Amino acid sequence: MLRQIKKDYNIRLADGRKAILSAVQLSDGKFEVMLLADDANMDEIDTVRCESEPDALVFFDHMRERYHVPELTGRYKKLAEDLKEALAYGLEHAGTDDGGTCNFDSPTLYLPRWNRKKVEAAAKTAGVGCFMWSSFSKSCYVFSVPGVGQGYTRTNAAEAMKDFLKSRGYEAGMYYQMD
Repeated sequence: MLRQIKKDYNIRLADGRKAILSAVQLSDGKFEVMLLADDANMDEIDTVRCESEPDALVFFDHMRERYHVPELTGRYKKLAEDLKEALAYGLEHAGTDDGGTCNFDSPTLYLPRWNRKKVEAAAKTAGVGCFMWSSFSKSCYVFSVPGVGQGYTRTNAAEAMKDFLKSRGYEAGMYYQMD
């Protein structure tokens, strides 16, 4: 290492571990951005080599955005817990028949006036993807169903997740999309 460009010791991963994000200039003139677990092993989580300092700073910001999950409190912490339980429930009720049309069927939640970044952080903590979907009447968050098939099993898991979240008091619905 020739010089340190930027460092962040406050990265918190979705699994709760702490990590260190660092951007450096190497002795060969190239740049490296690296995310390391902040533990005794210092395991490498991600690394990127690039040609310029501006590129290194872009990758630094990208890694922070991709990996850092702010600590959740209140309703956002509860949402993360509920999404994690809903996913487990959905996978348990997916069934084994994966026939039918390939799809992206997913549960939705109508969460008016909730902070989008915190909802996305809750989803990341729960191990599901999340995006905003707007229809004619309102905007909803759509949550992915990882770890399941692509046909009936995905639909079954998504509908089970929706039912679970509805039972927890959320205004839940479905996003149906064929591939």
